[in-house]
Amino acid sequence: MERLIENALIYGSMVQIDQPHLVERYNQALSAFGLATTKRNAFSVDAMGFSPEIAQDLENNEYLDPLGINRRFIIVSPEQADMPVVNISFSSTPDLMRAFYVENSEAIGNLTLKDVVYGEIEDASYRVDNLDDVLSIKRVKFKLHTHNGLLEKSKQLTGLIETFETEGDAWQDDQLLGDIVDLARACGDIRYNQIAPQRMKFDARSFWTRHFDGIYVFHDEDDRVVVIGDPKQVQAEEARRPQDRFIAMTDHDAVLDYLTGTGRVEPLNLEWFGQSGIMDIRFGIFCRLQMSLQDAKLDPSAITDVEIDNWVHKNLSRLKKSKAFRQLHELHRGVLNGSQPDTASFDAEMVLMSVRANPDHDDWLLVNRFLSEFVSYDFLTRFIVNKQAFYRDYETFSDAHREYAVRLITAVYFPDKQELWSALFEQWRLSDA
Repeated sequence: MERLIENALIYGSMVQIDQPHLVERYNQALSAFGLATTKRNAFSVDAMGFSPEIAQDLENNEYLDPLGINRRFIIVSPEQADMPVVNISFSSTPDLMRAFYVENSEAIGNLTLKDVVYGEIEDASYRVDNLDDVLSIKRVKFKLHTHNGLLEKSKQLTGLIETFETEGDAWQDDQLLGDIVDLARACGDIRYNQIAPQRMKFDARSFWTRHFDGIYVFHDEDDRVVVIGDPKQVQAEEARRPQDRFIAMTDHDAVLDYLTGTGRVEPLNLEWFGQSGIMDIRFGIFCRLQMSLQDAKLDPSAITDVEIDNWVHKNLSRLKKSKAFRQLHELHRGVLNGSQPDTASFDAEMVLMSVRANPDHDDWLLVNRFLSEFVSYDFLTRFIVNKQAFYRDYETFSDAHREYAVRLITAVYFPDKQELWSALFEQWRLSDA
């Protein structure tokens, strides 16, 4: 973990809270949640107010996510809007939080000038006891509070102003006028400075959740729910919810049929596979890891491309038994020849290793995360789109493997994250060919 922190692979982009009034406001929110306050003078927070330092003090990484649902948040600075969200139980949480910031940026900026904003993302369930609690989630509401009542006062002031403007003799009501003046002193002129957030409800339809050993929930246009996950979980739920469809993650044919049939993945795109750089990245990662497994003394980071070529030639017979190698080799040959590769020997799993999400589908971010499940060796892709899987994998890596992963990610991804993201998941569309 220390290596990840030092190289900003975790807790890297966070807001530093080091001003006494902001620390005090954060403590006010902690108290409201029934948590112990911090004695720290400085700490960092993500978009939702999670702080690794506070988590360490509380010995609880889930202090803002106690039941893994209805995620809590603390906002003390509008700067948090540009930060990531860490420690998630639902893949939709970061998107919902970003949407909340975008839709209510003016109100959040005004509120945090004088107060702390805290609350939770409320949905139809209070805890996860069974799959129904997860599948009932289709829409969420941001439930907000402020310690000094600024939000509540602004709502009260809005009501009084409406009364003043609609009731003809309201100007004679000294109590009403006095209340408006008192509240205006606290809130400012809300006619020009928006205090109350305007949009509080958001859709949350398709998502991944860590519950039930990690499942993917997709909602189709016919309002049918499709759940893809662990085979044991699938079998347990199929008979209980016949109206929905359950697919085992290991049933690659059914998974591929569903994703292609609903337009969630694009057909094999050889231009993307070659031009985006994903082919070379995956081939290099795969071979270096296989070589280091064969010889524990090898440092994967130090292995050159020439050494990889020599090793492949010597071990070709053995390598051809690996699905990952056969898939990469066949696609590599197709890219070099400028022709469609011979994928007749590809089974559904190998196809899932070769495609990406359709960039024009609403679920494309979630689908790219899902597809990363089938290329477990590709730690770069998993770090970019499926950090929970990357962190889980990282715990199983050897020290040399960890160092290699950190070096590659910092060298390839960090210099221009948006450019690499665009190349891997947005550019080279089939429609542009």
